[in-house]
Amino acid sequence: MKHVDFLDQLRGTAILAVLMFHSISTVYGYDVLPWDGWFRGFSVPNSFLWLLPLSVANVGVSIFFVVSGFCIHLSFQQQGRNWPGFFIRRIFRIYPAYLVVLVFFTLLYMHHFRLDLMSGQLWLHFFSHVFLIHNYPAGTIGSINGAFWSMAVEAQLYLIYPVLLILVARSGWRRTLTILAVTEVVIRGADGMMDTLGMTGTLGRDVTWLFSVSPLGFWFSWAMGAALADAFLNGRPLPFAKSPLILWGALALVAYFVKPLFGFRFLLFAVMTAVVLSRRLTRTDTEAGAVSRWSNILKKIGVWSYSIYLLHQPLFNIYLAAIYLVIPAESLSGLAAYGLVVLTWPLVIGLSVLWYNIFEIPGIALGRQIVRKFDGRSAADAGVKKEEASGGFFSFKSNQTWMACALLILATGNLLLGFKLLPADPVANNNLAWSLATNPDASKRNGARAVELAESACQQTQYQEIVMVGTLAAAYAEAGRFEDAITATQRACGLAVKSGDTNLLQNNLALLKWYQSRQPYRVQPGSSIR
Repeated sequence: MKHVDFLDQLRGTAILAVLMFHSISTVYGYDVLPWDGWFRGFSVPNSFLWLLPLSVANVGVSIFFVVSGFCIHLSFQQQGRNWPGFFIRRIFRIYPAYLVVLVFFTLLYMHHFRLDLMSGQLWLHFFSHVFLIHNYPAGTIGSINGAFWSMAVEAQLYLIYPVLLILVARSGWRRTLTILAVTEVVIRGADGMMDTLGMTGTLGRDVTWLFSVSPLGFWFSWAMGAALADAFLNGRPLPFAKSPLILWGALALVAYFVKPLFGFRFLLFAVMTAVVLSRRLTRTDTEAGAVSRWSNILKKIGVWSYSIYLLHQPLFNIYLAAIYLVIPAESLSGLAAYGLVVLTWPLVIGLSVLWYNIFEIPGIALGRQIVRKFDGRSAADAGVKKEEASGGFFSFKSNQTWMACALLILATGNLLLGFKLLPADPVANNNLAWSLATNPDASKRNGARAVELAESACQQTQYQEIVMVGTLAAAYAEAGRFEDAITATQRACGLAVKSGDTNLLQNNLALLKWYQSRQPYRVQPGSSIR
């Protein structure tokens, strides 16, 4: 069986690109320049402009998709084209490590949005991720862990891989890739135009968006890797080897700055990846030269890249919150904060190495054991390494026991740190505070807790949200602090006047009468005041 070491180096490059890109969004709350009409605007801090090359060149996930297509096809063809074995291996390759980390970050998600175990919203988000369909509902694609969107798309690409092979058997690789390329271009072009023309909320925009986040919107990008693997295995000239790399890079740069073309950026970076991979595979060992130390580091990071991808983004948020606890955010420039986030990468990678050893390796080994049982072969017949053959879901040799203990301590510490440092969503805080302050059922009211939550929501929004300031007033009234309630309501009225929102102005004027008469407000059946 052929193994291409360069693929691990590509994975290492990809995950480092993802870390650089997501470090930007961790610090600034956004990772691309804002739109000013059809083109990018530059109304951002100067420090962000220094990091702009890292934002423009967000190639990480594109690289992963091309490499995934290559590895899936290479593995399937070399392992006897066994469909049950293929899907079993895929499930146990990705699912054990993913499921555990999903539970881990769902707990943080519960904290952030003030959800309890009886919340339908919680279970909607959790189970959509469990079944890897969370890329379709707009409300779940970025929830729990923003990086998880690609997990759903890639799992669905595995499911339609048999369709790809049927198309290839009937039409050949060249025609099939042409069909898939046209499909992806049409999907991305239509979605880009709908977005540019401001069609948000229309049926047409919803349809194009659904296609753009479906596997059809990434099929050509992924299938390029499979086509390269097929040519590589069969000794044919590799496609894309003579394609102009600089041209694709220039097109990707243009796509970043032009709104109707922005959706093509992923595709263009995927083509660039296919070109680089194709050229590298056509080089002889002499041309490739000696393996450098940096190549070995990239290869190692590439081996751990899946666990790093699963863990990194929420951990960045936790660690930056910890940094701001020591160094106030206002005393740090954007570049300084970015540099400090980069310094947390070794922590993320170290935790990922433990995750890889405790969940990924045993999961892979378990999948292989199941396939061997289906095939009726022994571990020796399959040529599996002794350590892999002995691996189960929890194979506690002495070193693994220590790693498991270290992982448990670090994971628990990160979770508790997240609970302590990451602020809850202000909207969730506001909604819960309103319920605790105004519920007609006395057993469900808690004035002190309502004040705490409402003050947190107002602080996070600089006391500029009319509804949240009104909630704070209701909380003060429930806690018996009527003077504070009157002051807060008057402030909410002032904000409503300034914004021209007559409905909220009337609501707050009605609430003001309650507080001036020293009465806390209770939700009234059929009332327009929420």
